[in-house]
Amino acid sequence: MTQLLDQRMPRTMLTLAFAVFVRLLPVTAQEPWPAFEEYLSIAQMNAAAELRTRAETWSASADTREKHLSLLALATASIRDEDHQTALGLLDSLYGVLPAPEHAIRATAARLLSTTMTTLGDHERGERLANEGLSALPAKGYLRERLGLMLVQAEALLMQSKFKEASELFSKSVELARPAGLQLAQANAESGLGLVRLNQGRFSEAIDIFKDALALYDLAGSEAGLQNAVANLSIAATMDGRYSLALQLCDSLISALGARSPEMRANLFMEKGVVHEQLGQYDEALTQFQHAMLLRDSVAETISMSILPRHIATTYWNLGRKDEALSTMTDALNIAERRGLMGMQAEIHKILHDWFHSLGRTTAALEHLQAHSFLSDSLNKARFSSELARNEVLFAVAKKDRLIAEHENTLAQAASVRERISMERRALLGAVIVLCLLALLLYRILRIRSRLAKQHKVLVNEQVDRLLSQQELKSINAMLEGQENERDRLGRELHDRLGSMLGGIKANMAALEDRVEAMRQDQQYQKVNRLLDQTVSELRQISHDMAAATLNRFGLEKALKDLRDTLHISGRLHVELNTFGLDQRLERSVEIALYRIVQELVSNVLKHANASELVIAVTRAPGRLSVVVSDNGVGFDAAQQNDGMGLSNVRSRAAALAASVQVDSTPGKGTTVSVECPVVE
Repeated sequence: MTQLLDQRMPRTMLTLAFAVFVRLLPVTAQEPWPAFEEYLSIAQMNAAAELRTRAETWSASADTREKHLSLLALATASIRDEDHQTALGLLDSLYGVLPAPEHAIRATAARLLSTTMTTLGDHERGERLANEGLSALPAKGYLRERLGLMLVQAEALLMQSKFKEASELFSKSVELARPAGLQLAQANAESGLGLVRLNQGRFSEAIDIFKDALALYDLAGSEAGLQNAVANLSIAATMDGRYSLALQLCDSLISALGARSPEMRANLFMEKGVVHEQLGQYDEALTQFQHAMLLRDSVAETISMSILPRHIATTYWNLGRKDEALSTMTDALNIAERRGLMGMQAEIHKILHDWFHSLGRTTAALEHLQAHSFLSDSLNKARFSSELARNEVLFAVAKKDRLIAEHENTLAQAASVRERISMERRALLGAVIVLCLLALLLYRILRIRSRLAKQHKVLVNEQVDRLLSQQELKSINAMLEGQENERDRLGRELHDRLGSMLGGIKANMAALEDRVEAMRQDQQYQKVNRLLDQTVSELRQISHDMAAATLNRFGLEKALKDLRDTLHISGRLHVELNTFGLDQRLERSVEIALYRIVQELVSNVLKHANASELVIAVTRAPGRLSVVVSDNGVGFDAAQQNDGMGLSNVRSRAAALAASVQVDSTPGKGTTVSVECPVVE
């Protein structure tokens, strides 16, 4: 069963997104609007180029609504192309000019924002954006828009494993869609409920729910939905061990389709072949795969059709037909190379290596193993670049949120100042009234003057005592502040003046080494050089201690900035620091451990890398914290290099935090060390 999940989950997660083609699809406005209906149709076809063409036409229109629609179309096209940064900028521009009554466009934009943030991994923000879109809708009407936002919000909850909340929202969507006759929306919501049960391991319940969704997709006439529902049903039935049910489902839909939808029929035959493979019925599996192969030439070459030759090759191998297996797997490799599917290429090279190795063909096995290793390294680097890009987008969004919060805070402070001035005016008026009353009651004050004088003396004495105490506290605080300022000044003097002077002396001596070759063997020269090295080391240690003090007072981000300023050497070493999510302090022990890890990695770069560029990135996301230190130095062979004292220290400190360490280095291409640390929120 575990092997089944490993083989089928990547494809399953695409089908589990409950009607992906509907997920980003805008919904009909309350009143018919031809341009918006046209946008709906193009967006449903995932035609990014056509969206951009229509956006140019709408942007030149004199109708303001069509100008707004052009921004929405461009944002949708950017999301189709996975250019999320551009999409977010366009949606921000749209929100800036969109009037409040444009509920249909505003709801669509909110759904695009929610889906984009969920795709980028910020599921909580995706949930919040969908909720904000729902709050902006009028209390009545706009049911389709409301259902669309509810579905993407439920999806964001599901991605956070909040199964109870997601299930409640999917159920509410079903209750709203059923009486309105919105069968496609109801089918999507039912499919979402099935996904919740599937993720909870409640396979029998998931099967019953997916059956209801299948019937609704059939009534709605959505062939893509039918295929999605059958795939989910087959997966749930197989995971529940009900293989015969999975085969019956595929057979029933194949019969219902007749000669229609060759692509869907090919997928269904391939699904049957996979089930027979799991049952060890390889002859029957090969028959089903060959049925799918006959239909492949009449449909577009999709990813699933590209996987088909690999299934056939594996079945040949299991049947003992080795030569046919090798030939077919080579064809599958050619298809993957033509489509640029690097992950599939890596998997096929690994399979071919194992097969050739079992046949004793060592040379061919080694070639495929080398190809597999090269592709795996390329994929890891691509994933790392993608993670950096995603973090940059999230950082830009967080920066914008901080600016908005600062603006709101400024407005709140201005309102507070106005309120204070108003209170002062009222207080002044009250004081005038009190003075008038005192004038009227002056004669009574004269009669009790003696008693008031005694009370006044007591109050004065108390006030004098209080002022003396306050003055004493101020003196103590001033003394402590002076000590701290002097300590900070001493650290800066050591670093800025003495450090730069020693660094300059060391650099000048290094520059003169080729001119004093004869003096290198002189004992006095060597002694001076050793003393200089010891002095630089002592100064670095003092600076590190000062950094620890900064860490205690101001936190990890400020300490890292000080470390960056210390390391940066103009013309020789450029140091870049990128931080995200460090606004709130971590536990003191965690901050110290992470800072020491960065120190150790930076020390390794300075000692061994001979680098001119150094990048330090610290990113905090919900539940985890990532540290990446990268340089463009000489690098090393990570597969053969044993951990030195530096990397051993890094791994031991990371182990204390239950963190993982990954080293990626190639000779001549620099080194990247990644540390992933769980964080308790």
